[in-house]
Amino acid sequence: MRSETAISMKIGILVYCAALLVSDSSHGGELSTNDLTQPPPHRWAYIQYPWDLPNCPTFMIGWPSGGSPDESSRGLRMDIMHIRQGFAFFKTNAISARLYRADGQIVEPTALGKGLLNAPGSISTFSMPGKEPDLQVLTYFPWGPNVLQESWIEITIAPERYWVEVPYGIDRNPADPLAPANTNGPPRFVPEMNSLNEHDHVVRWENVHYVLGHTTDGSELRLYQSNPFNAKCDVDICFSRQSPNVYSPQTEARLLESDGTVVTGRCVNIHLDDSYPGRTDTFDLFYYGGGALRRWVKIEIRVAGEIYTVTMPSSLCQNCHGHAGEPAAV
Repeated sequence: MRSETAISMKIGILVYCAALLVSDSSHGGELSTNDLTQPPPHRWAYIQYPWDLPNCPTFMIGWPSGGSPDESSRGLRMDIMHIRQGFAFFKTNAISARLYRADGQIVEPTALGKGLLNAPGSISTFSMPGKEPDLQVLTYFPWGPNVLQESWIEITIAPERYWVEVPYGIDRNPADPLAPANTNGPPRFVPEMNSLNEHDHVVRWENVHYVLGHTTDGSELRLYQSNPFNAKCDVDICFSRQSPNVYSPQTEARLLESDGTVVTGRCVNIHLDDSYPGRTDTFDLFYYGGGALRRWVKIEIRVAGEIYTVTMPSSLCQNCHGHAGEPAAV
């Protein structure tokens, strides 16, 4: 079973998305067959990061295909939420942000992103004497080159500095053709992270969210893909017509390689969600192939015989490609 924290995170994200009016289920995975010669584009929704790190804001990256029609043209979006310093911080201080790419590029936010980075607001209506609501800001970075390379976003809210991990294959423009494979191996830290101190905090990505679409009966399907060491698929079914139950529909998850390799996921948990009329089916994907090769794979989700596929970088599903190793000091 998922922890209460994980369920709360999901609820928080759903409320947050609704408040910002950025959800767009028309850009999810494609109902497809096993045709690996014509892979669908990599259309992801957002990257989720921990919501409960002590003295740390909450980060979210994404919505490249959501929001207004020109959302993806604005670049890579990053939201910084739960800024607990309050409005007083912004009277004398400013948040700074830079993106570091594996190829050595150091990138500042776009002009729009710079303006939004220090324009705090709050979607919360909660208030109590002596306590301000938590604040949030957002920013944009230019899309990177069409290369499978990792990046790190440095966020400074003095005196603390946060290094937010971005898996390879994410900071390229999703409208571009799929980037070519390379043999750069697992992700690494950038040189600027070689001398971290007690004010530096490494923030790992937790999962990447995909909207798969809808079943023939109207149920909404979502995929939360994580790769802490071995890949994991959390398939969410938000029922529209029937009462949630753990018996139907039946689901499957498979990883498909371009060379014909098929890895079948092992279902390790099925449970109903207390917070909304949904069910989460969890699959472990144990795959040790690929070695140093960074590439694209397909994840196939079957629900009651219907097939939904998404293309994703191997950073999200290959053994040991999900996260960089430990920095020299934290």
